[in-house]
Amino acid sequence: MATAYAALVSLMHVVEQIQHHPRPPVSLDKEQVQSLQENVAFLQDFLELYSHRLCQEYEGGLVVRIADAAHAAEDVIENHIVDQILDQSMSTSGENISSMDHHLYQDLQKVIADMDLIKREVIEIREKMGLGVVQDHQLHGNSVLAGSLSSSTVQGHKQAMVGRDDVLNEILDKLTGQQSDCRIIAIVGMGGIGKTTLARNTYENPLIMEYFDLRVWITVSQEYEVREMLLELVCQKNEERKKALREISDEGLGEMLYKSLCGRRYLIIMDDMWNIEAWDKVKLFFPNNNNECRIMITTRLSNLALQISGSRGLVMNFLEENKSWDLFCKIVFGEEGDCPLEYQEIGRTIAKNCKGLPLSVIMIGGLLPKSEKTRDYWEYIAENLSSIVNFEDNERCLRILYISYQELPIHLKPCFLNMGVHQEDSRIRVSRLINP
Repeated sequence: MATAYAALVSLMHVVEQIQHHPRPPVSLDKEQVQSLQENVAFLQDFLELYSHRLCQEYEGGLVVRIADAAHAAEDVIENHIVDQILDQSMSTSGENISSMDHHLYQDLQKVIADMDLIKREVIEIREKMGLGVVQDHQLHGNSVLAGSLSSSTVQGHKQAMVGRDDVLNEILDKLTGQQSDCRIIAIVGMGGIGKTTLARNTYENPLIMEYFDLRVWITVSQEYEVREMLLELVCQKNEERKKALREISDEGLGEMLYKSLCGRRYLIIMDDMWNIEAWDKVKLFFPNNNNECRIMITTRLSNLALQISGSRGLVMNFLEENKSWDLFCKIVFGEEGDCPLEYQEIGRTIAKNCKGLPLSVIMIGGLLPKSEKTRDYWEYIAENLSSIVNFEDNERCLRILYISYQELPIHLKPCFLNMGVHQEDSRIRVSRLINP
């Protein structure tokens, strides 16, 4: 459905560009533009409002036909633009241009007729499903799910730290202890267990901010680039400086890093480490200042922690059941965490089925605050969770994320899928996200 919705948006973008162009490459008939706009708006509204309620018998063929019709209309317009540009480069005959406009009109009329048929079919389906007519204010009603999810995630790392205070205090002790030489601390655990959140809370802790002269955070990931790592370590999020240093060699960047760290009490956090090679490439540029400098890594691999730090590291375990429930309540009901009595039994079932994985609790909890506050909806979430509770940890996490994706409003699904074309942990220009 996300593909169909994206196709409709793309079509209207092309039409609007032609309409507002000072010298449009083709001439679109006003009545055809109006028909296209009305049909597209109707189909967009239908997908936005009812995508989550369509039965499978309707979903497959109907959605494909909507996407095909939108693609066909866009192809007709773009093909005629190409033909007209080529014709103008070879001839200035007004008769040729008039003939091409006539062909464009005919081809578009066929596509509009197809859309009219789909529109009538959608009206019949809507009546058959008893969906009726909805009020305008319901148009984006489902988008609160996305809003609640993002707000719960943004509300702070403190929420996600429920049940981890003892671990955080242990790390603070290790970082600010009196050991004078360079110390490496590893945080180990599976994906979604809260390693990065714990590291981030440590990094932003007031005690740490005051204790260290310099703090640097970099994300390494599976597919790392040594040059990018060095640039990040040297420039510390300063994009202008990063541009200025692009031409400097890796050795030159390493030397700059070494000099910037020399004589200072520093903390470097290397998040999401996957292999020893990434560490070997940069460790030479971390001076041992004998003044309590610290390096912290997060990784899923205990053997990597052993190679880098000389120990198995601080292993993060699953949350206990009562701590999962506390975290769930804080996300769903705010800092107070007061769950109404009628929701406690089903809420505890949901929290329990997250199997102590903080990411699962956060993602599922993020769906509930502004969604349908009915027991039926909570039971629907609990049933979906119970069907995946016995999967392996990573697979279970992915399926819970998929539930969150399914609950996104249709107009946000293409935005989410678009993120998949970008490299992991890369910085993305806003213009690349908002411009087709």
